[in-house]
Amino acid sequence: MLAWLSSAKPEYGRFILLDRDGVLNVNRPDYVKTLAEVRFYPDGLEALAFLESRGVGVILVSNQSGINRGLIGWEDFREIHEGLIRRAEESGGRIQAAFYCPHRPDEKCECRKPAPAMIFSACRHAGIDPGETFFVGDSESDMKAAENARCRGVRIYRGDSDGAGPGAPEELHYPTLLDAVFSLYGKNI
Repeated sequence: MLAWLSSAKPEYGRFILLDRDGVLNVNRPDYVKTLAEVRFYPDGLEALAFLESRGVGVILVSNQSGINRGLIGWEDFREIHEGLIRRAEESGGRIQAAFYCPHRPDEKCECRKPAPAMIFSACRHAGIDPGETFFVGDSESDMKAAENARCRGVRIYRGDSDGAGPGAPEELHYPTLLDAVFSLYGKNI
């Protein structure tokens, strides 16, 4: 597991956990391999600014197997991450921490979603119980990871995600990240 922390001690009392590809930026079937390939959803950046205005800390939790598949070099991975942080800040948002799994599925690691290890690590860093936060993702493995960690799963279904649409009836699902955070944290500022 790879971790990036903006500070050693979290600065917020509330947190939300977000998947990256398919939630903040467009997911690609051939992986997001360079910063030039990152295409942010406008609502993703707007949602980060909204969360910042509400005092909700954002922590990314993302599988990035393109690294161990040899498709994403370490320098490119660093540039993608730094570009994401920079764009979030330029848009009025902020990312407090990021936890990434670089492993391929066949490596059978303990951090790759749907395993809950990255969510548990993110919650330990934030000083919160997993049941006290939301994990927002766009895939079945994201929702399974939320279930495995006992946190509240929120699914974004944009129509370009893996899966055939919203999952189980009890699952919270929204067409965009902005719709989700408006619903979860109140639209009126």
